[in-house]
Amino acid sequence: MKKIKFILLGTIIFIFFKIFLGYEKNPPEIFGDTIRWKGSTYIISQGGHKEGKRIAKGDGFSLFSVGDPTETFVVYRSFLDNALYAKEDFKIPTEGQITKVSWGYELFTAKDLCDTISKVLEESKNLEINRYESEDPLFRLKPGLMMRTLYVAYEDTYVPTKYKGEIGVINGKWAITTGIEEEISENKVLYKANYILIPENYINVLKDYFKIGV
Repeated sequence: MKKIKFILLGTIIFIFFKIFLGYEKNPPEIFGDTIRWKGSTYIISQGGHKEGKRIAKGDGFSLFSVGDPTETFVVYRSFLDNALYAKEDFKIPTEGQITKVSWGYELFTAKDLCDTISKVLEESKNLEINRYESEDPLFRLKPGLMMRTLYVAYEDTYVPTKYKGEIGVINGKWAITTGIEEEISENKVLYKANYILIPENYINVLKDYFKIGV
């Protein structure tokens, strides 16, 4: 009998901690396209990131960490949707030294890669433009074709948010896009892109980090 009472008491204590200590006094709230949390307003952003642990729960959605200790960036996730958000009052640097890059779902902070990407972007302004037109989208993996989205972060911003095109291999050669569009006609989609071929002296560094499997 004493054992049963002890188990019962333990169950009640567990439920108490589960309900009351797990309750958030100041849960995140959605107002239109913004999120209010911990006294800050968050607006939708973009960029390469990795979703971490859940850090807050709202009504029908949760916020997840991207590993940013300042919580300047968070990930919103509901049953049907997810998006990256940034604090509204944080001015994201759009120039300066590149300190982090994302390629597809991978993040890199290596200085030699960041410096190489910076040089490629600078030189791309003066290189010959090539044209890609195909029913195969650039993100499709096939022999000689593997392109992934490139975002960069300036001046130690935690999340790379500045879109710089697609980078990888087109027709077996390293390239980066300068513009992408789609043309829809007769029930088919034609994918078009302008791109430049990356100079040979940068390719070895790119190969060390961007693993091309085609």
